[in-house]
Amino acid sequence: MDKLPSLANCAVCAQPLVYSRDAKDAVCHLCGKRDRANIYCPAGHYVCDACHSRPAVDALRELLSASNETDPGILLEQAMAHTSVPMHGPEHHVMVPAVIVAAARNAGFASGAAVDNAIDRATKVPGGWCGLYGDCGAAVGLGIAVSVITGATPLTGPPRTLAMGATSFALSRMLDNEARCCKRASRTAVKAAVKYLRERLNISLAYAGSPRCAFVPRNAECPREKCAFYAGGYLDSK
Repeated sequence: MDKLPSLANCAVCAQPLVYSRDAKDAVCHLCGKRDRANIYCPAGHYVCDACHSRPAVDALRELLSASNETDPGILLEQAMAHTSVPMHGPEHHVMVPAVIVAAARNAGFASGAAVDNAIDRATKVPGGWCGLYGDCGAAVGLGIAVSVITGATPLTGPPRTLAMGATSFALSRMLDNEARCCKRASRTAVKAAVKYLRERLNISLAYAGSPRCAFVPRNAECPREKCAFYAGGYLDSK
């Protein structure tokens, strides 16, 4: 399979995508999977989440397997900068828990298998969740990370509560009245993760903040000065 272009538009013809309130029958242009889709190309092209994310997830696994970095923010910026990662998409739902758990692993707070567990779970979170389902996949990513680190299941009361609380904690910081930006949401979730892990799980991870955002030219809906990461985002007490 050819590597998908790093664009916010159709991965087949580069036209701006349709974001519809109503789902329609669709067939993935790359794998042939039949689906119901709210996000598709006006020319009829459709790429399923699995095909859309695969190049970026493969690159993410390679990055994290070789890294000893304990700052999840640095890992996130490295992952987002890879040429296989589009401006927006479900790849970011995977990157968030993966870099958090990888940083925790490298700091001695998680097992070696934890990163793969986080990635496997996060690939099930579909694109478009923020507007279509009311829960950003990057916020869910923090919940996944906490679930993996604490060993939560539906039957483990306190760890389950911590995982759900982590999702809520991240999501509450994303209520900004702006159009979606997967970079902003991912950075917000990772920033929230550092605070949540420190205060609720006694896990201290390094965090140097985010650099001045380099993705502005690629985001047609960028709110610029209204975004905390437009000129660089740093850890605060919020």
